[in-house]
Amino acid sequence: MLIALILVACTPAPAPAPPKAGPTPLKVALDWFPEPEFGGYYEALLAKDYEKAGLTVTLIPGGPGVPVLEMLASGQADVAISGADDLLLKRAKGLDAVAVFPGFQDSPVGLMVHAESGLTTFAQIQGGTVAIEAGSPFQQFLWSVQGWEGKVAMVPTTGSLGAFAADPKLIQQAYVTSEPCVAEGQGIHVGFLAGREVGWNPYSALAVVRGKDRDAPWVRTFQAASKQGWTDYVRDPTTANTEISKLNPDMPPDRMACIAARQAPFVIGTDGLGAMTSARWKAAADALTKSGNPVTPDGAWLRP
Repeated sequence: MLIALILVACTPAPAPAPPKAGPTPLKVALDWFPEPEFGGYYEALLAKDYEKAGLTVTLIPGGPGVPVLEMLASGQADVAISGADDLLLKRAKGLDAVAVFPGFQDSPVGLMVHAESGLTTFAQIQGGTVAIEAGSPFQQFLWSVQGWEGKVAMVPTTGSLGAFAADPKLIQQAYVTSEPCVAEGQGIHVGFLAGREVGWNPYSALAVVRGKDRDAPWVRTFQAASKQGWTDYVRDPTTANTEISKLNPDMPPDRMACIAARQAPFVIGTDGLGAMTSARWKAAADALTKSGNPVTPDGAWLRP
């Protein structure tokens, strides 16, 4: 009996079981206010796609000039929603970040024209005035590849439709996710010339992570959950749009329905929703280089 007691006393206690890993918290910084341009990310959150993937996602609304990529670099966000053009420009300046998922296959930026102008292609623009963000890569690209220097005048755009509504000949930079639906809501019939038609087509609503996180397990689950959210949003945007309307009163239901319908082809693109290819990244880098901003796509993205 004494020997047995000694043996029991000397037997080490079993090691405690390691604690179960909890969900991974992620702060996702949007580069604009809540709107359908981020619909798939909101859908993934509301449908619990992120939660099922072991992620606790917080979507942080942005606004004009919000430096989401800088927020990413400083650790204020784990994911930044930006554009491929901005990412490539910032990487050229030393930012260590990679793209992991494109909300938009095709760039939503382009030029808005009055429907009665009869303009349906960029080649038809041989003069006149364009309200555009002067000095932006998109503006520099257009003037370079279209040969508009000295032929087409430019004035600064404020995003307001006042000047456009008053001048039936004015052409205005626009996003398919914004100005066309606002104009139509005001009774102004418009056409939209997509930048992709002339070679300006960087991925948009693009999820970007820090370079050090590119191999983190949560990146793959974030990609998959985001793709599911965008797939469901394109099929039926009702749930996400209802939430977005609550978060952003400037997005009434009728405008969001218009935007969701107009942006769907840009979300799906030709390669398929959520896809990224080396050819497209090279084309985006080439377009920026033509605009006077030499960049390289090497290492800038992670295949979904």
